Amino acid sequence: MKNSTRIAGFLFIALSLIDVVPLCFGVESIHPCVKPVLILSLLAAALLALLPEHKGRQTVLLAVGMLFHAAGDILLMFDSKDFAFFAAGLGAFLLGHFCYIAVLLYRMGGLRGWYEIFTWVVPMLMVFPIVSFFEVEGVLRIVLAVYTLTLLYVAACGVLWRLRGCKLGWRVLAGALFFIVSDALLAINVFNGVDFPLRHAAVMGTYLLAEWLLVSAMVRQRFFD
Repeated sequence: MKNSTRIAGFLFIALSLIDVVPLCFGVESIHPCVKPVLILSLLAAALLALLPEHKGRQTVLLAVGMLFHAAGDILLMFDSKDFAFFAAGLGAFLLGHFCYIAVLLYRMGGLRGWYEIFTWVVPMLMVFPIVSFFEVEGVLRIVLAVYTLTLLYVAACGVLWRLRGCKLGWRVLAGALFFIVSDALLAINVFNGVDFPLRHAAVMGTYLLAEWLLVSAMVRQRFFD
């Protein structure tokens, strides 16, 4: 691993701790200063690891996806002022997940066998029971269903990676599951009005771990020719 990649990776870890640890003690004054640059520091580590050897479309897709997530982070900082910021942040994360899925599916060459087809069908069976837990109606319910289905497909990609013999598939699956936990904790507060101690720290901690797991898996797998 390049020294520059290590430095950028350590920077992401340091910034994550600077953000999450104070939140554990109820100190939120640092959070607005650190949150906008968290994913950007992880993006720097990813690009330093991939470039200049890997300049293809998959590198671009990964970078664009991470930029969408960075934008989503910034938009969600203002969700308490106007619900439109929450909706825009959700949209930014959704677009970022589309980019991630495109990278994860690259070179898989379609589904092979009934067990892989079943893996791709399962999320469709799970999405509405999950969404029914949240108190949303109308168009917002459909949007939440699409977002949830997208996260479930990120998890399905992790399962497919493992079925194909890729050892890093567990990172993709774990990353998707941590993303689901993080977004669920956020959603039950926004839609159901449920709050609990350390919720903010739990949301950020699981989210940052999810991003690291997903991005590190995609970078290490070297699907970037």
